[in-house]
Amino acid sequence: MCLTEVTQIKSERLPKDQYYTGWKVITIDKQKETFCSSFNKCRSLNKWIKCRKKISDTLNSCYSDTRQEEAQYPYGFHIFTTRKGARSWKMYNKEKIVRVRYRRVVARGMQYNYGCVIAKEMYVEYPRRKGKSNVLN
Repeated sequence: MCLTEVTQIKSERLPKDQYYTGWKVITIDKQKETFCSSFNKCRSLNKWIKCRKKISDTLNSCYSDTRQEEAQYPYGFHIFTTRKGARSWKMYNKEKIVRVRYRRVVARGMQYNYGCVIAKEMYVEYPRRKGKSNVLN
């Protein structure tokens, strides 16, 4: 996933007990209690995960079809700011749209007309039962 428009490249840090919430498209393996998302390896549920690449020495370089130019911003987890944005990215029935927590924002922008943030830390909760779910099909 690449941002189609970068609106801000800035590091935002919150205290450890504070976070933002957003939406991500993932595939869940309930037996292994892991999740996978586009272009990322599988990770554990119910714990804060960190993007290992350093902000200072690596930039995600993406070619934007809509703007015909290259956009550079730090590597990180791409998280939509709205459910509608995440729905636009969902491609397969087995994928789920889940609410995630995130912190350490390093960039903000648009992904095909929907708000998207790039964060260095993310927490994906184990899906709850229907009725009290953080999952949206």
